[in-house]
Amino acid sequence: MQEEQQLLQAFSSGDYSAIETLVLRYEDSLFGLCLKLTMNRPDAEDLYQQMWLKAMQRPQSCTRSFKNWMYTICVNSYKDSVRRKKTAQRIISSGEEAEYALAIAADDETAENTAINNLNNKWLVSKVAQLQDKHRITVILHYFQGLDYKECAKVLGLPIGTVKSRLNAAKKTLRMQMEEEHIV
Repeated sequence: MQEEQQLLQAFSSGDYSAIETLVLRYEDSLFGLCLKLTMNRPDAEDLYQQMWLKAMQRPQSCTRSFKNWMYTICVNSYKDSVRRKKTAQRIISSGEEAEYALAIAADDETAENTAINNLNNKWLVSKVAQLQDKHRITVILHYFQGLDYKECAKVLGLPIGTVKSRLNAAKKTLRMQMEEEHIV
């Protein structure tokens, strides 16, 4: 446990190889838990990624066994995703998805952030999943994980301008798809 705390402290101080050591050490057991919770590989991979992103955002909050801390993050992330899916299904079944899709495609960043943060509707989630990895990951970090441009840049090891460019390219792609599918 002390070695894990030292690795987390090293990561917090900028040693990114420290987190790699932890990932390699626990990937089998943590990914296995993700598979058991989601019961399918794509959702398990998403959950696994979300779990590590959350852990990397707050490494100082690990005050007990690293493995137990990660299990807690994993289970809570899974519960959050189930809640979001239920909300999306409720909204989709009530016919409100077009309103949210329009807000997402709007240039007004407040409406866009509100729509994305409050609703992960089925259409949007499926379209974001189809984006190129460099765009999808940036969208997930910024809109779904709530990281600001600077934090995204730090996590991805990119300049802030590149993060902004990737987000704009992703939004443009999503808008075009919405127009093609007559959602807007």
